[in-house]
Amino acid sequence: MLPGISPTRILIALAACTTLARAEAPRDSGPTPAASDGGAAALNVPLATPAAPLPPALPPGPSGTPADRQRWLAARLDEIVGTPKLKAARIGVVVVEVDTGRVLYGRNDAALYNPASNVKLITTAAALALLGPEYRFKTVLYGDAQKGGEVEGNLYLKGYGDPSLVGEDLWKLASDLASAGVKKITGDLAIDDTFFDDVRVGPGFEQKSEDLPFRSPNGAVSLNYNALAVHVLPGDQDGAPARVTVEPASPYFAVQNESTTTADGRTRLVITAKEIEGKTQITVSGKIKLDAPPHVEHRRVAHPDLYAGYAFRELLLRRGIKFTGKVVSAAVPTRAKVLTSHYSQPLGVLVRDVNKRSNNFMAEQVLKTLGAETGGKPGTWQKGVDAVARFLEGLGVAQGQYKMTNGSGLYDSNRFSPAQFATLLRTAYRDFRFAADFVGSLALAGADGTIGHRMGGGQAERFVRAKTGTLAGVSCLSGYAGAPGKMPLAFSILMNDLGEASAEARRAQDQIAEALVIYLTAK
Repeated sequence: MLPGISPTRILIALAACTTLARAEAPRDSGPTPAASDGGAAALNVPLATPAAPLPPALPPGPSGTPADRQRWLAARLDEIVGTPKLKAARIGVVVVEVDTGRVLYGRNDAALYNPASNVKLITTAAALALLGPEYRFKTVLYGDAQKGGEVEGNLYLKGYGDPSLVGEDLWKLASDLASAGVKKITGDLAIDDTFFDDVRVGPGFEQKSEDLPFRSPNGAVSLNYNALAVHVLPGDQDGAPARVTVEPASPYFAVQNESTTTADGRTRLVITAKEIEGKTQITVSGKIKLDAPPHVEHRRVAHPDLYAGYAFRELLLRRGIKFTGKVVSAAVPTRAKVLTSHYSQPLGVLVRDVNKRSNNFMAEQVLKTLGAETGGKPGTWQKGVDAVARFLEGLGVAQGQYKMTNGSGLYDSNRFSPAQFATLLRTAYRDFRFAADFVGSLALAGADGTIGHRMGGGQAERFVRAKTGTLAGVSCLSGYAGAPGKMPLAFSILMNDLGEASAEARRAQDQIAEALVIYLTAK
């Protein structure tokens, strides 16, 4: 294992999630076109700022007959949603008993809303149902021919959409070659990403042009969530150039360092990434203080195939395999032989990163893979959406009753109703084949994921599993509320047109979840 690669897996994976891509907490989707830009100006709550505290716990929960308890719940939820600060917002809420399907509370629950990253619930449920939790993504090395210690001709790296492939995995492939006695490759390193089409960004992504990793491109061969880490360190003295490195290092990157070291003032750096002549150019400008710690930011790459190819080329050389050829794009010919393969963790494990951390890149990879496996190669966004449509049709949610264009929920692209999410949540919970994987993929209140800092210390802590959804003017929370010995409730809270009331929206969502746990506890 190469030193430092496992931390890279963690750090870049987190950077690829919207939760670390912008300045709002939690923030699991990019801004809508209505936002002034994709940065902190559009989403203005610092990541480190905790959610507003919950109000004091309600008096002992509702009592009396089931009808009395339901009236208490309805009154409490009406009170929460009716707060003056949310008066101008569009809000839809539904609460459903998972076991019976009985609706305990509904408010505009049939209306369509932008659900932001709640779309990931639909993407992952459909993938688990249609591909199975046991599905694994593969990455395969082929050779034209192997004779003794040489691969005569090209070495082919073919990807099948693995959303979790990192440098450590490529190092293992290189080590497998070396262990098999390969010492030289006479041809080129060819990257085959034909399992997907060549469209790199999903529908709706054209609404913004940003270089942060939550908007990383997609490809059948993808590495490190198609993001890189830019490290900036101060120079040796005042006025000296700052030191800039990128991880992973490879000829694919062109670094333009315009940053300097300063003994006074604050660290103020600007890091940009853009496509230039088949490479990703990283430009670093500004100043870093002489005694500052290393400054690290993540950026998207422009070419997933070349990024992975050049990184793999460097690892082959480091493993002692001689290689003088080029990195090219080419399909694996029928004559080529399999040399070694890598398989990902099962889909049932990978969906945890998709939902707990709200990883946009992974969600889109899963959707395109779903398209390839159900609609035939190459995988496309439309084939993936069509597969999801067939899955939803089986749940009673017909096409034309919603709008879905991408798998992550980014931008102003999708429309669903709270009632449709409730149907999905109830079905997923009751389908033994993938229920445990789906429910376990959701963030746990007060414990982990995008609601790890929310609802802590109250009755909802560790009794709510849910998926957040945040865009500029949009805040959503859908999932399950439970209590000891009770069947859970499925709920969906979709809030649009919030203006500056995002913090109040999250507070209201937490209060609703708390009320559901109280209701269940008193049953």
